[in-house]
Parts: sequence; structure tokens; C-alpha cells
Amino acid sequence: MTVILIVLVVSVTAALTRWIRQSPRGAPLRQRLSDTSPLAAKMLSCGHCLSFWIALGFTLLVWSPGGEVADAPDVIQLGAHEIRGQWLLEFGLFVLLGWRGAYFINRSLDRRQAQQERDRASTCGGCGAPHQEEFLSRGGLSFCSTTCWFDFLRQRPMPREQLVNGKGELIPQEIYPMSYKDLTPIEAKELLQGDENCVYVDVRSIPEFQNGHPVGSWNVPVMHREALGMVPNPDFLTVMQVHFDLERPLIIGCQSGQRSVEATQALIAAGYKDVSNVRGGFGGVRDASGAELEKGWFSLGLPVDYGEPEGRSYSALAGGRQGQTT
Repeated sequence: MTVILIVLVVSVTAALTRWIRQSPRGAPLRQRLSDTSPLAAKMLSCGHCLSFWIALGFTLLVWSPGGEVADAPDVIQLGAHEIRGQWLLEFGLFVLLGWRGAYFINRSLDRRQAQQERDRASTCGGCGAPHQEEFLSRGGLSFCSTTCWFDFLRQRPMPREQLVNGKGELIPQEIYPMSYKDLTPIEAKELLQGDENCVYVDVRSIPEFQNGHPVGSWNVPVMHREALGMVPNPDFLTVMQVHFDLERPLIIGCQSGQRSVEATQALIAAGYKDVSNVRGGFGGVRDASGAELEKGWFSLGLPVDYGEPEGRSYSALAGGRQGQTT
């Protein structure tokens, strides 16, 4: 019986609070109470206050102390009821549950209603189609399909602080479906031959690039080789953005395919729309014993050039920044 009464108090308090504050039929009552006193106007504007007083009033209506109390030494007269002190705790619990329960129910309903209103006023974040009930809600935006959602993630430029950390290292990006294509070196060569606007960007260090690289490739290292080892190139994204627009098809390769994956993800997150990764890179993939697991550009006998090609070396692309490398 107690549980039923608690549910009843919470439900009635929530319903009355919502009706008084939001129902069109309750508008005259709200206006009359607001005109009556500033205190009533303030109470109507505060969901906390209104829920508390409704919960208190309704609990008094349904409250029944029960039991024989005439002989109890701790009898308290409350209106028409005689309530023993030991029941006051239970009475307070009813009021508290009705008050807070109603408040949280209405807050949840308000949030849902606000989201529905935003949805009705929104369009697909990918293609711009008018909102429908079956739309996906992702990150505060609506999408008509997973394809549009993935396209949005793939094309959305991210701020630089989310792409490069304070040490100049590329921050690993979450891989989304359809974000980029994995190509074999042979597929990369065919793509370069079929699209004159497509470029191969070799992200290996300058010495690696000078010792051999795919013919026609550009060198923008993600790591520099220095005396103490490999260090991040903090200018990687800057140099890429200066020389290649976001619409240009890019093929990214390194020695084995590991650095190129990081570079590919960072470029996509930065807003590049057509980026492919060369699986196996220039030198191929090898296991711990040195056995070749996947052939690279060189071992497949594809065209190779050496040295620093004019206009496509990192010294030409980065200008004065080159003096910082070895």
C-alpha cells in the first residue's frame, strides 16, 4: 500500500506541476496567481518550488497515520489528523519522494520535448534533407542515414589542437567506416596514371626519400630523422595545407604503411576529402625475422627515382623550415 501511495503522490505531483506551468488551459490560472502576489509568480516560474508545494498538499490529502494513537505519548495534532511523532519521518519521506520524483520526471520530459523541437527544425547534417522521425541522432546533429553520418565524420575539419599535440606528434584519430581507401602499390600506380590531379605524398623522412621513392612523389615527412632518432614533424599538416587543397586526391605512402596510416587519418580529420593509404608502402611489410609478408613499391619493381626532385622535395615545400632537420 505504501508503494502505491508513493507512486500516486509522484504521479499526481508531476502531472499537476506540468499542467499548471505549461498547459494552455492552465494559462488563466497562471495569470491569476501571478497577478495575485509576487510570491505566487515566483513559485510558478520555479519547477522546484511548485513541485514541493503540490507534493506537500497532496500528501496531506492522502495521509493516514493509521493505528491507535490516542494513548501514544507523542501525539501531534495536525489539522483533523492526530499523528504520532514516529510517523513524521514517513510523512516527510512521502513529500520528498513526491517533490523530487515529480521534478526529475518533468525535467526528463522537458529535455525530450526540446530535443523533438530541435529535430523538427533540423535537417540532415550530411545531405540537408528535412528531418524525419527515423533520422539518426549523433553528437547533437541528425542524419538521414549511416552513409551521411560517415560522410560527415570523414569530411569534418577538426581544430589543430585535436590533430597535433604539444610535442608536434600527430594525435591518433578514430577510424570511421569509409574514411579512406587502402591501396596496394600497384593500385596506387594505376590510380596515379588514370588521374593527373592525383598525387603521391611520401611521408618518410628526408634521407629515406632521397634513397629512393616512387617516381613523381612529393616528400612531406611526418617524422624527421635526427641524431637521437626519429622526432615528430610539427609542420606536417601546415605544409600539406599550404601546397594541397582539400579537394585534391592524395595517395599517402611511407616505408611499410604504419606512418602513412597516421598521416592519412590526420589529413581526413583536417578536412581532406579524398585520401588513400598505400598498404605495404615503399619497402613492404616484414616480420621480426625479416621475411617479407607484403611487397612494397620497390620490391614490386615499380618506377623509382632518387635524390631530391625539383619542387617536390621537402626543402622546396617547407622553405626555411628545412634548416631545422638533418
